[in-house]
Amino acid sequence: MQNNQLSNFQHILEVPVRFMDIDALQHVNNARYLNFLEESRIAYSQELLDVFNSIQELNVLVARVEIDFLRPVLFGEKLQVYTRISKLGTKSFTFESVVTTTNEKGEFPAAKALQTLVAFDPETHKTTVISPKLRTRIIEIEPEVIQK
Repeated sequence: MQNNQLSNFQHILEVPVRFMDIDALQHVNNARYLNFLEESRIAYSQELLDVFNSIQELNVLVARVEIDFLRPVLFGEKLQVYTRISKLGTKSFTFESVVTTTNEKGEFPAAKALQTLVAFDPETHKTTVISPKLRTRIIEIEPEVIQK
């Protein structure tokens, strides 16, 4: 992935690779990517959308996560998680992320991911439409978002 493609992403989160992230093969364990994606998704939501700032505001559920692993990440490398919202439906929206690793040779894609979240009413325990306020804010931040 070229850096000019990464410029299409509205949010970047730097994540340190910790010793606890490493598995027996001496690279970041695949399960840790879910944590990196969650951290990035929440940071994007709080910093750009100004939502999900308290636990009471978490009115979405993760419905699907898809990750393509492209290269191993080693202890001591730096991770950047580039995130944007790429699809917006009536009740759901999809975060698209690219996880890159940086070492002495440069920055390289390590994984690509899609995370679909569904709006949820905690009182009825049913899916619901995305609020007009949130929908408007997503479109303001991501004018090229695919609307379904």
